[in-house]
Amino acid sequence: MEPMAAEMNWVRAESSESSDDFVRRFREPVYRLALSITSRTDLAEDVAQDALLRGLRHRNKLDDPLSWLRVVTVRRALSLLKQANRREPGRPQSREEGIADSLAVRQTLAKLPAEQQTLLALALAEGWSYGEIASALSIPEGTVASRLHAAKEAFRKKWGDL
Repeated sequence: MEPMAAEMNWVRAESSESSDDFVRRFREPVYRLALSITSRTDLAEDVAQDALLRGLRHRNKLDDPLSWLRVVTVRRALSLLKQANRREPGRPQSREEGIADSLAVRQTLAKLPAEQQTLLALALAEGWSYGEIASALSIPEGTVASRLHAAKEAFRKKWGDL
């Protein structure tokens, strides 16, 4: 049995009804957020699965599971995106769903560092406030503002280079 399958069986055995309800309730928003950040279905699926498994382990201790899952999703997506960009720098996302309708926009975003992609996805695609982003990334709101400004400028520069 695969390690992930064994872990899911352990989680199900602990409380199958609440586990199924938990996954059913949070699967879509977690996946959508992960896809918004990564622009890649393969990474988004990995991120969502990881976040939901972590959420299942801690669900009885969480006052606000959605907020907690959002933070875990953002951090995990950022981590996986950094790893993927190291392996495949500048990889165009032409076949993947993404935060933009245009292939040119997706290709331009793919050229940005993972943190800038994440900030733009959270602020522009997801509509998160600076406070929400700051909380998810564990940085001050002022830092969010300056890094988001830098991300927009970097996007504009790369866009102009096309």
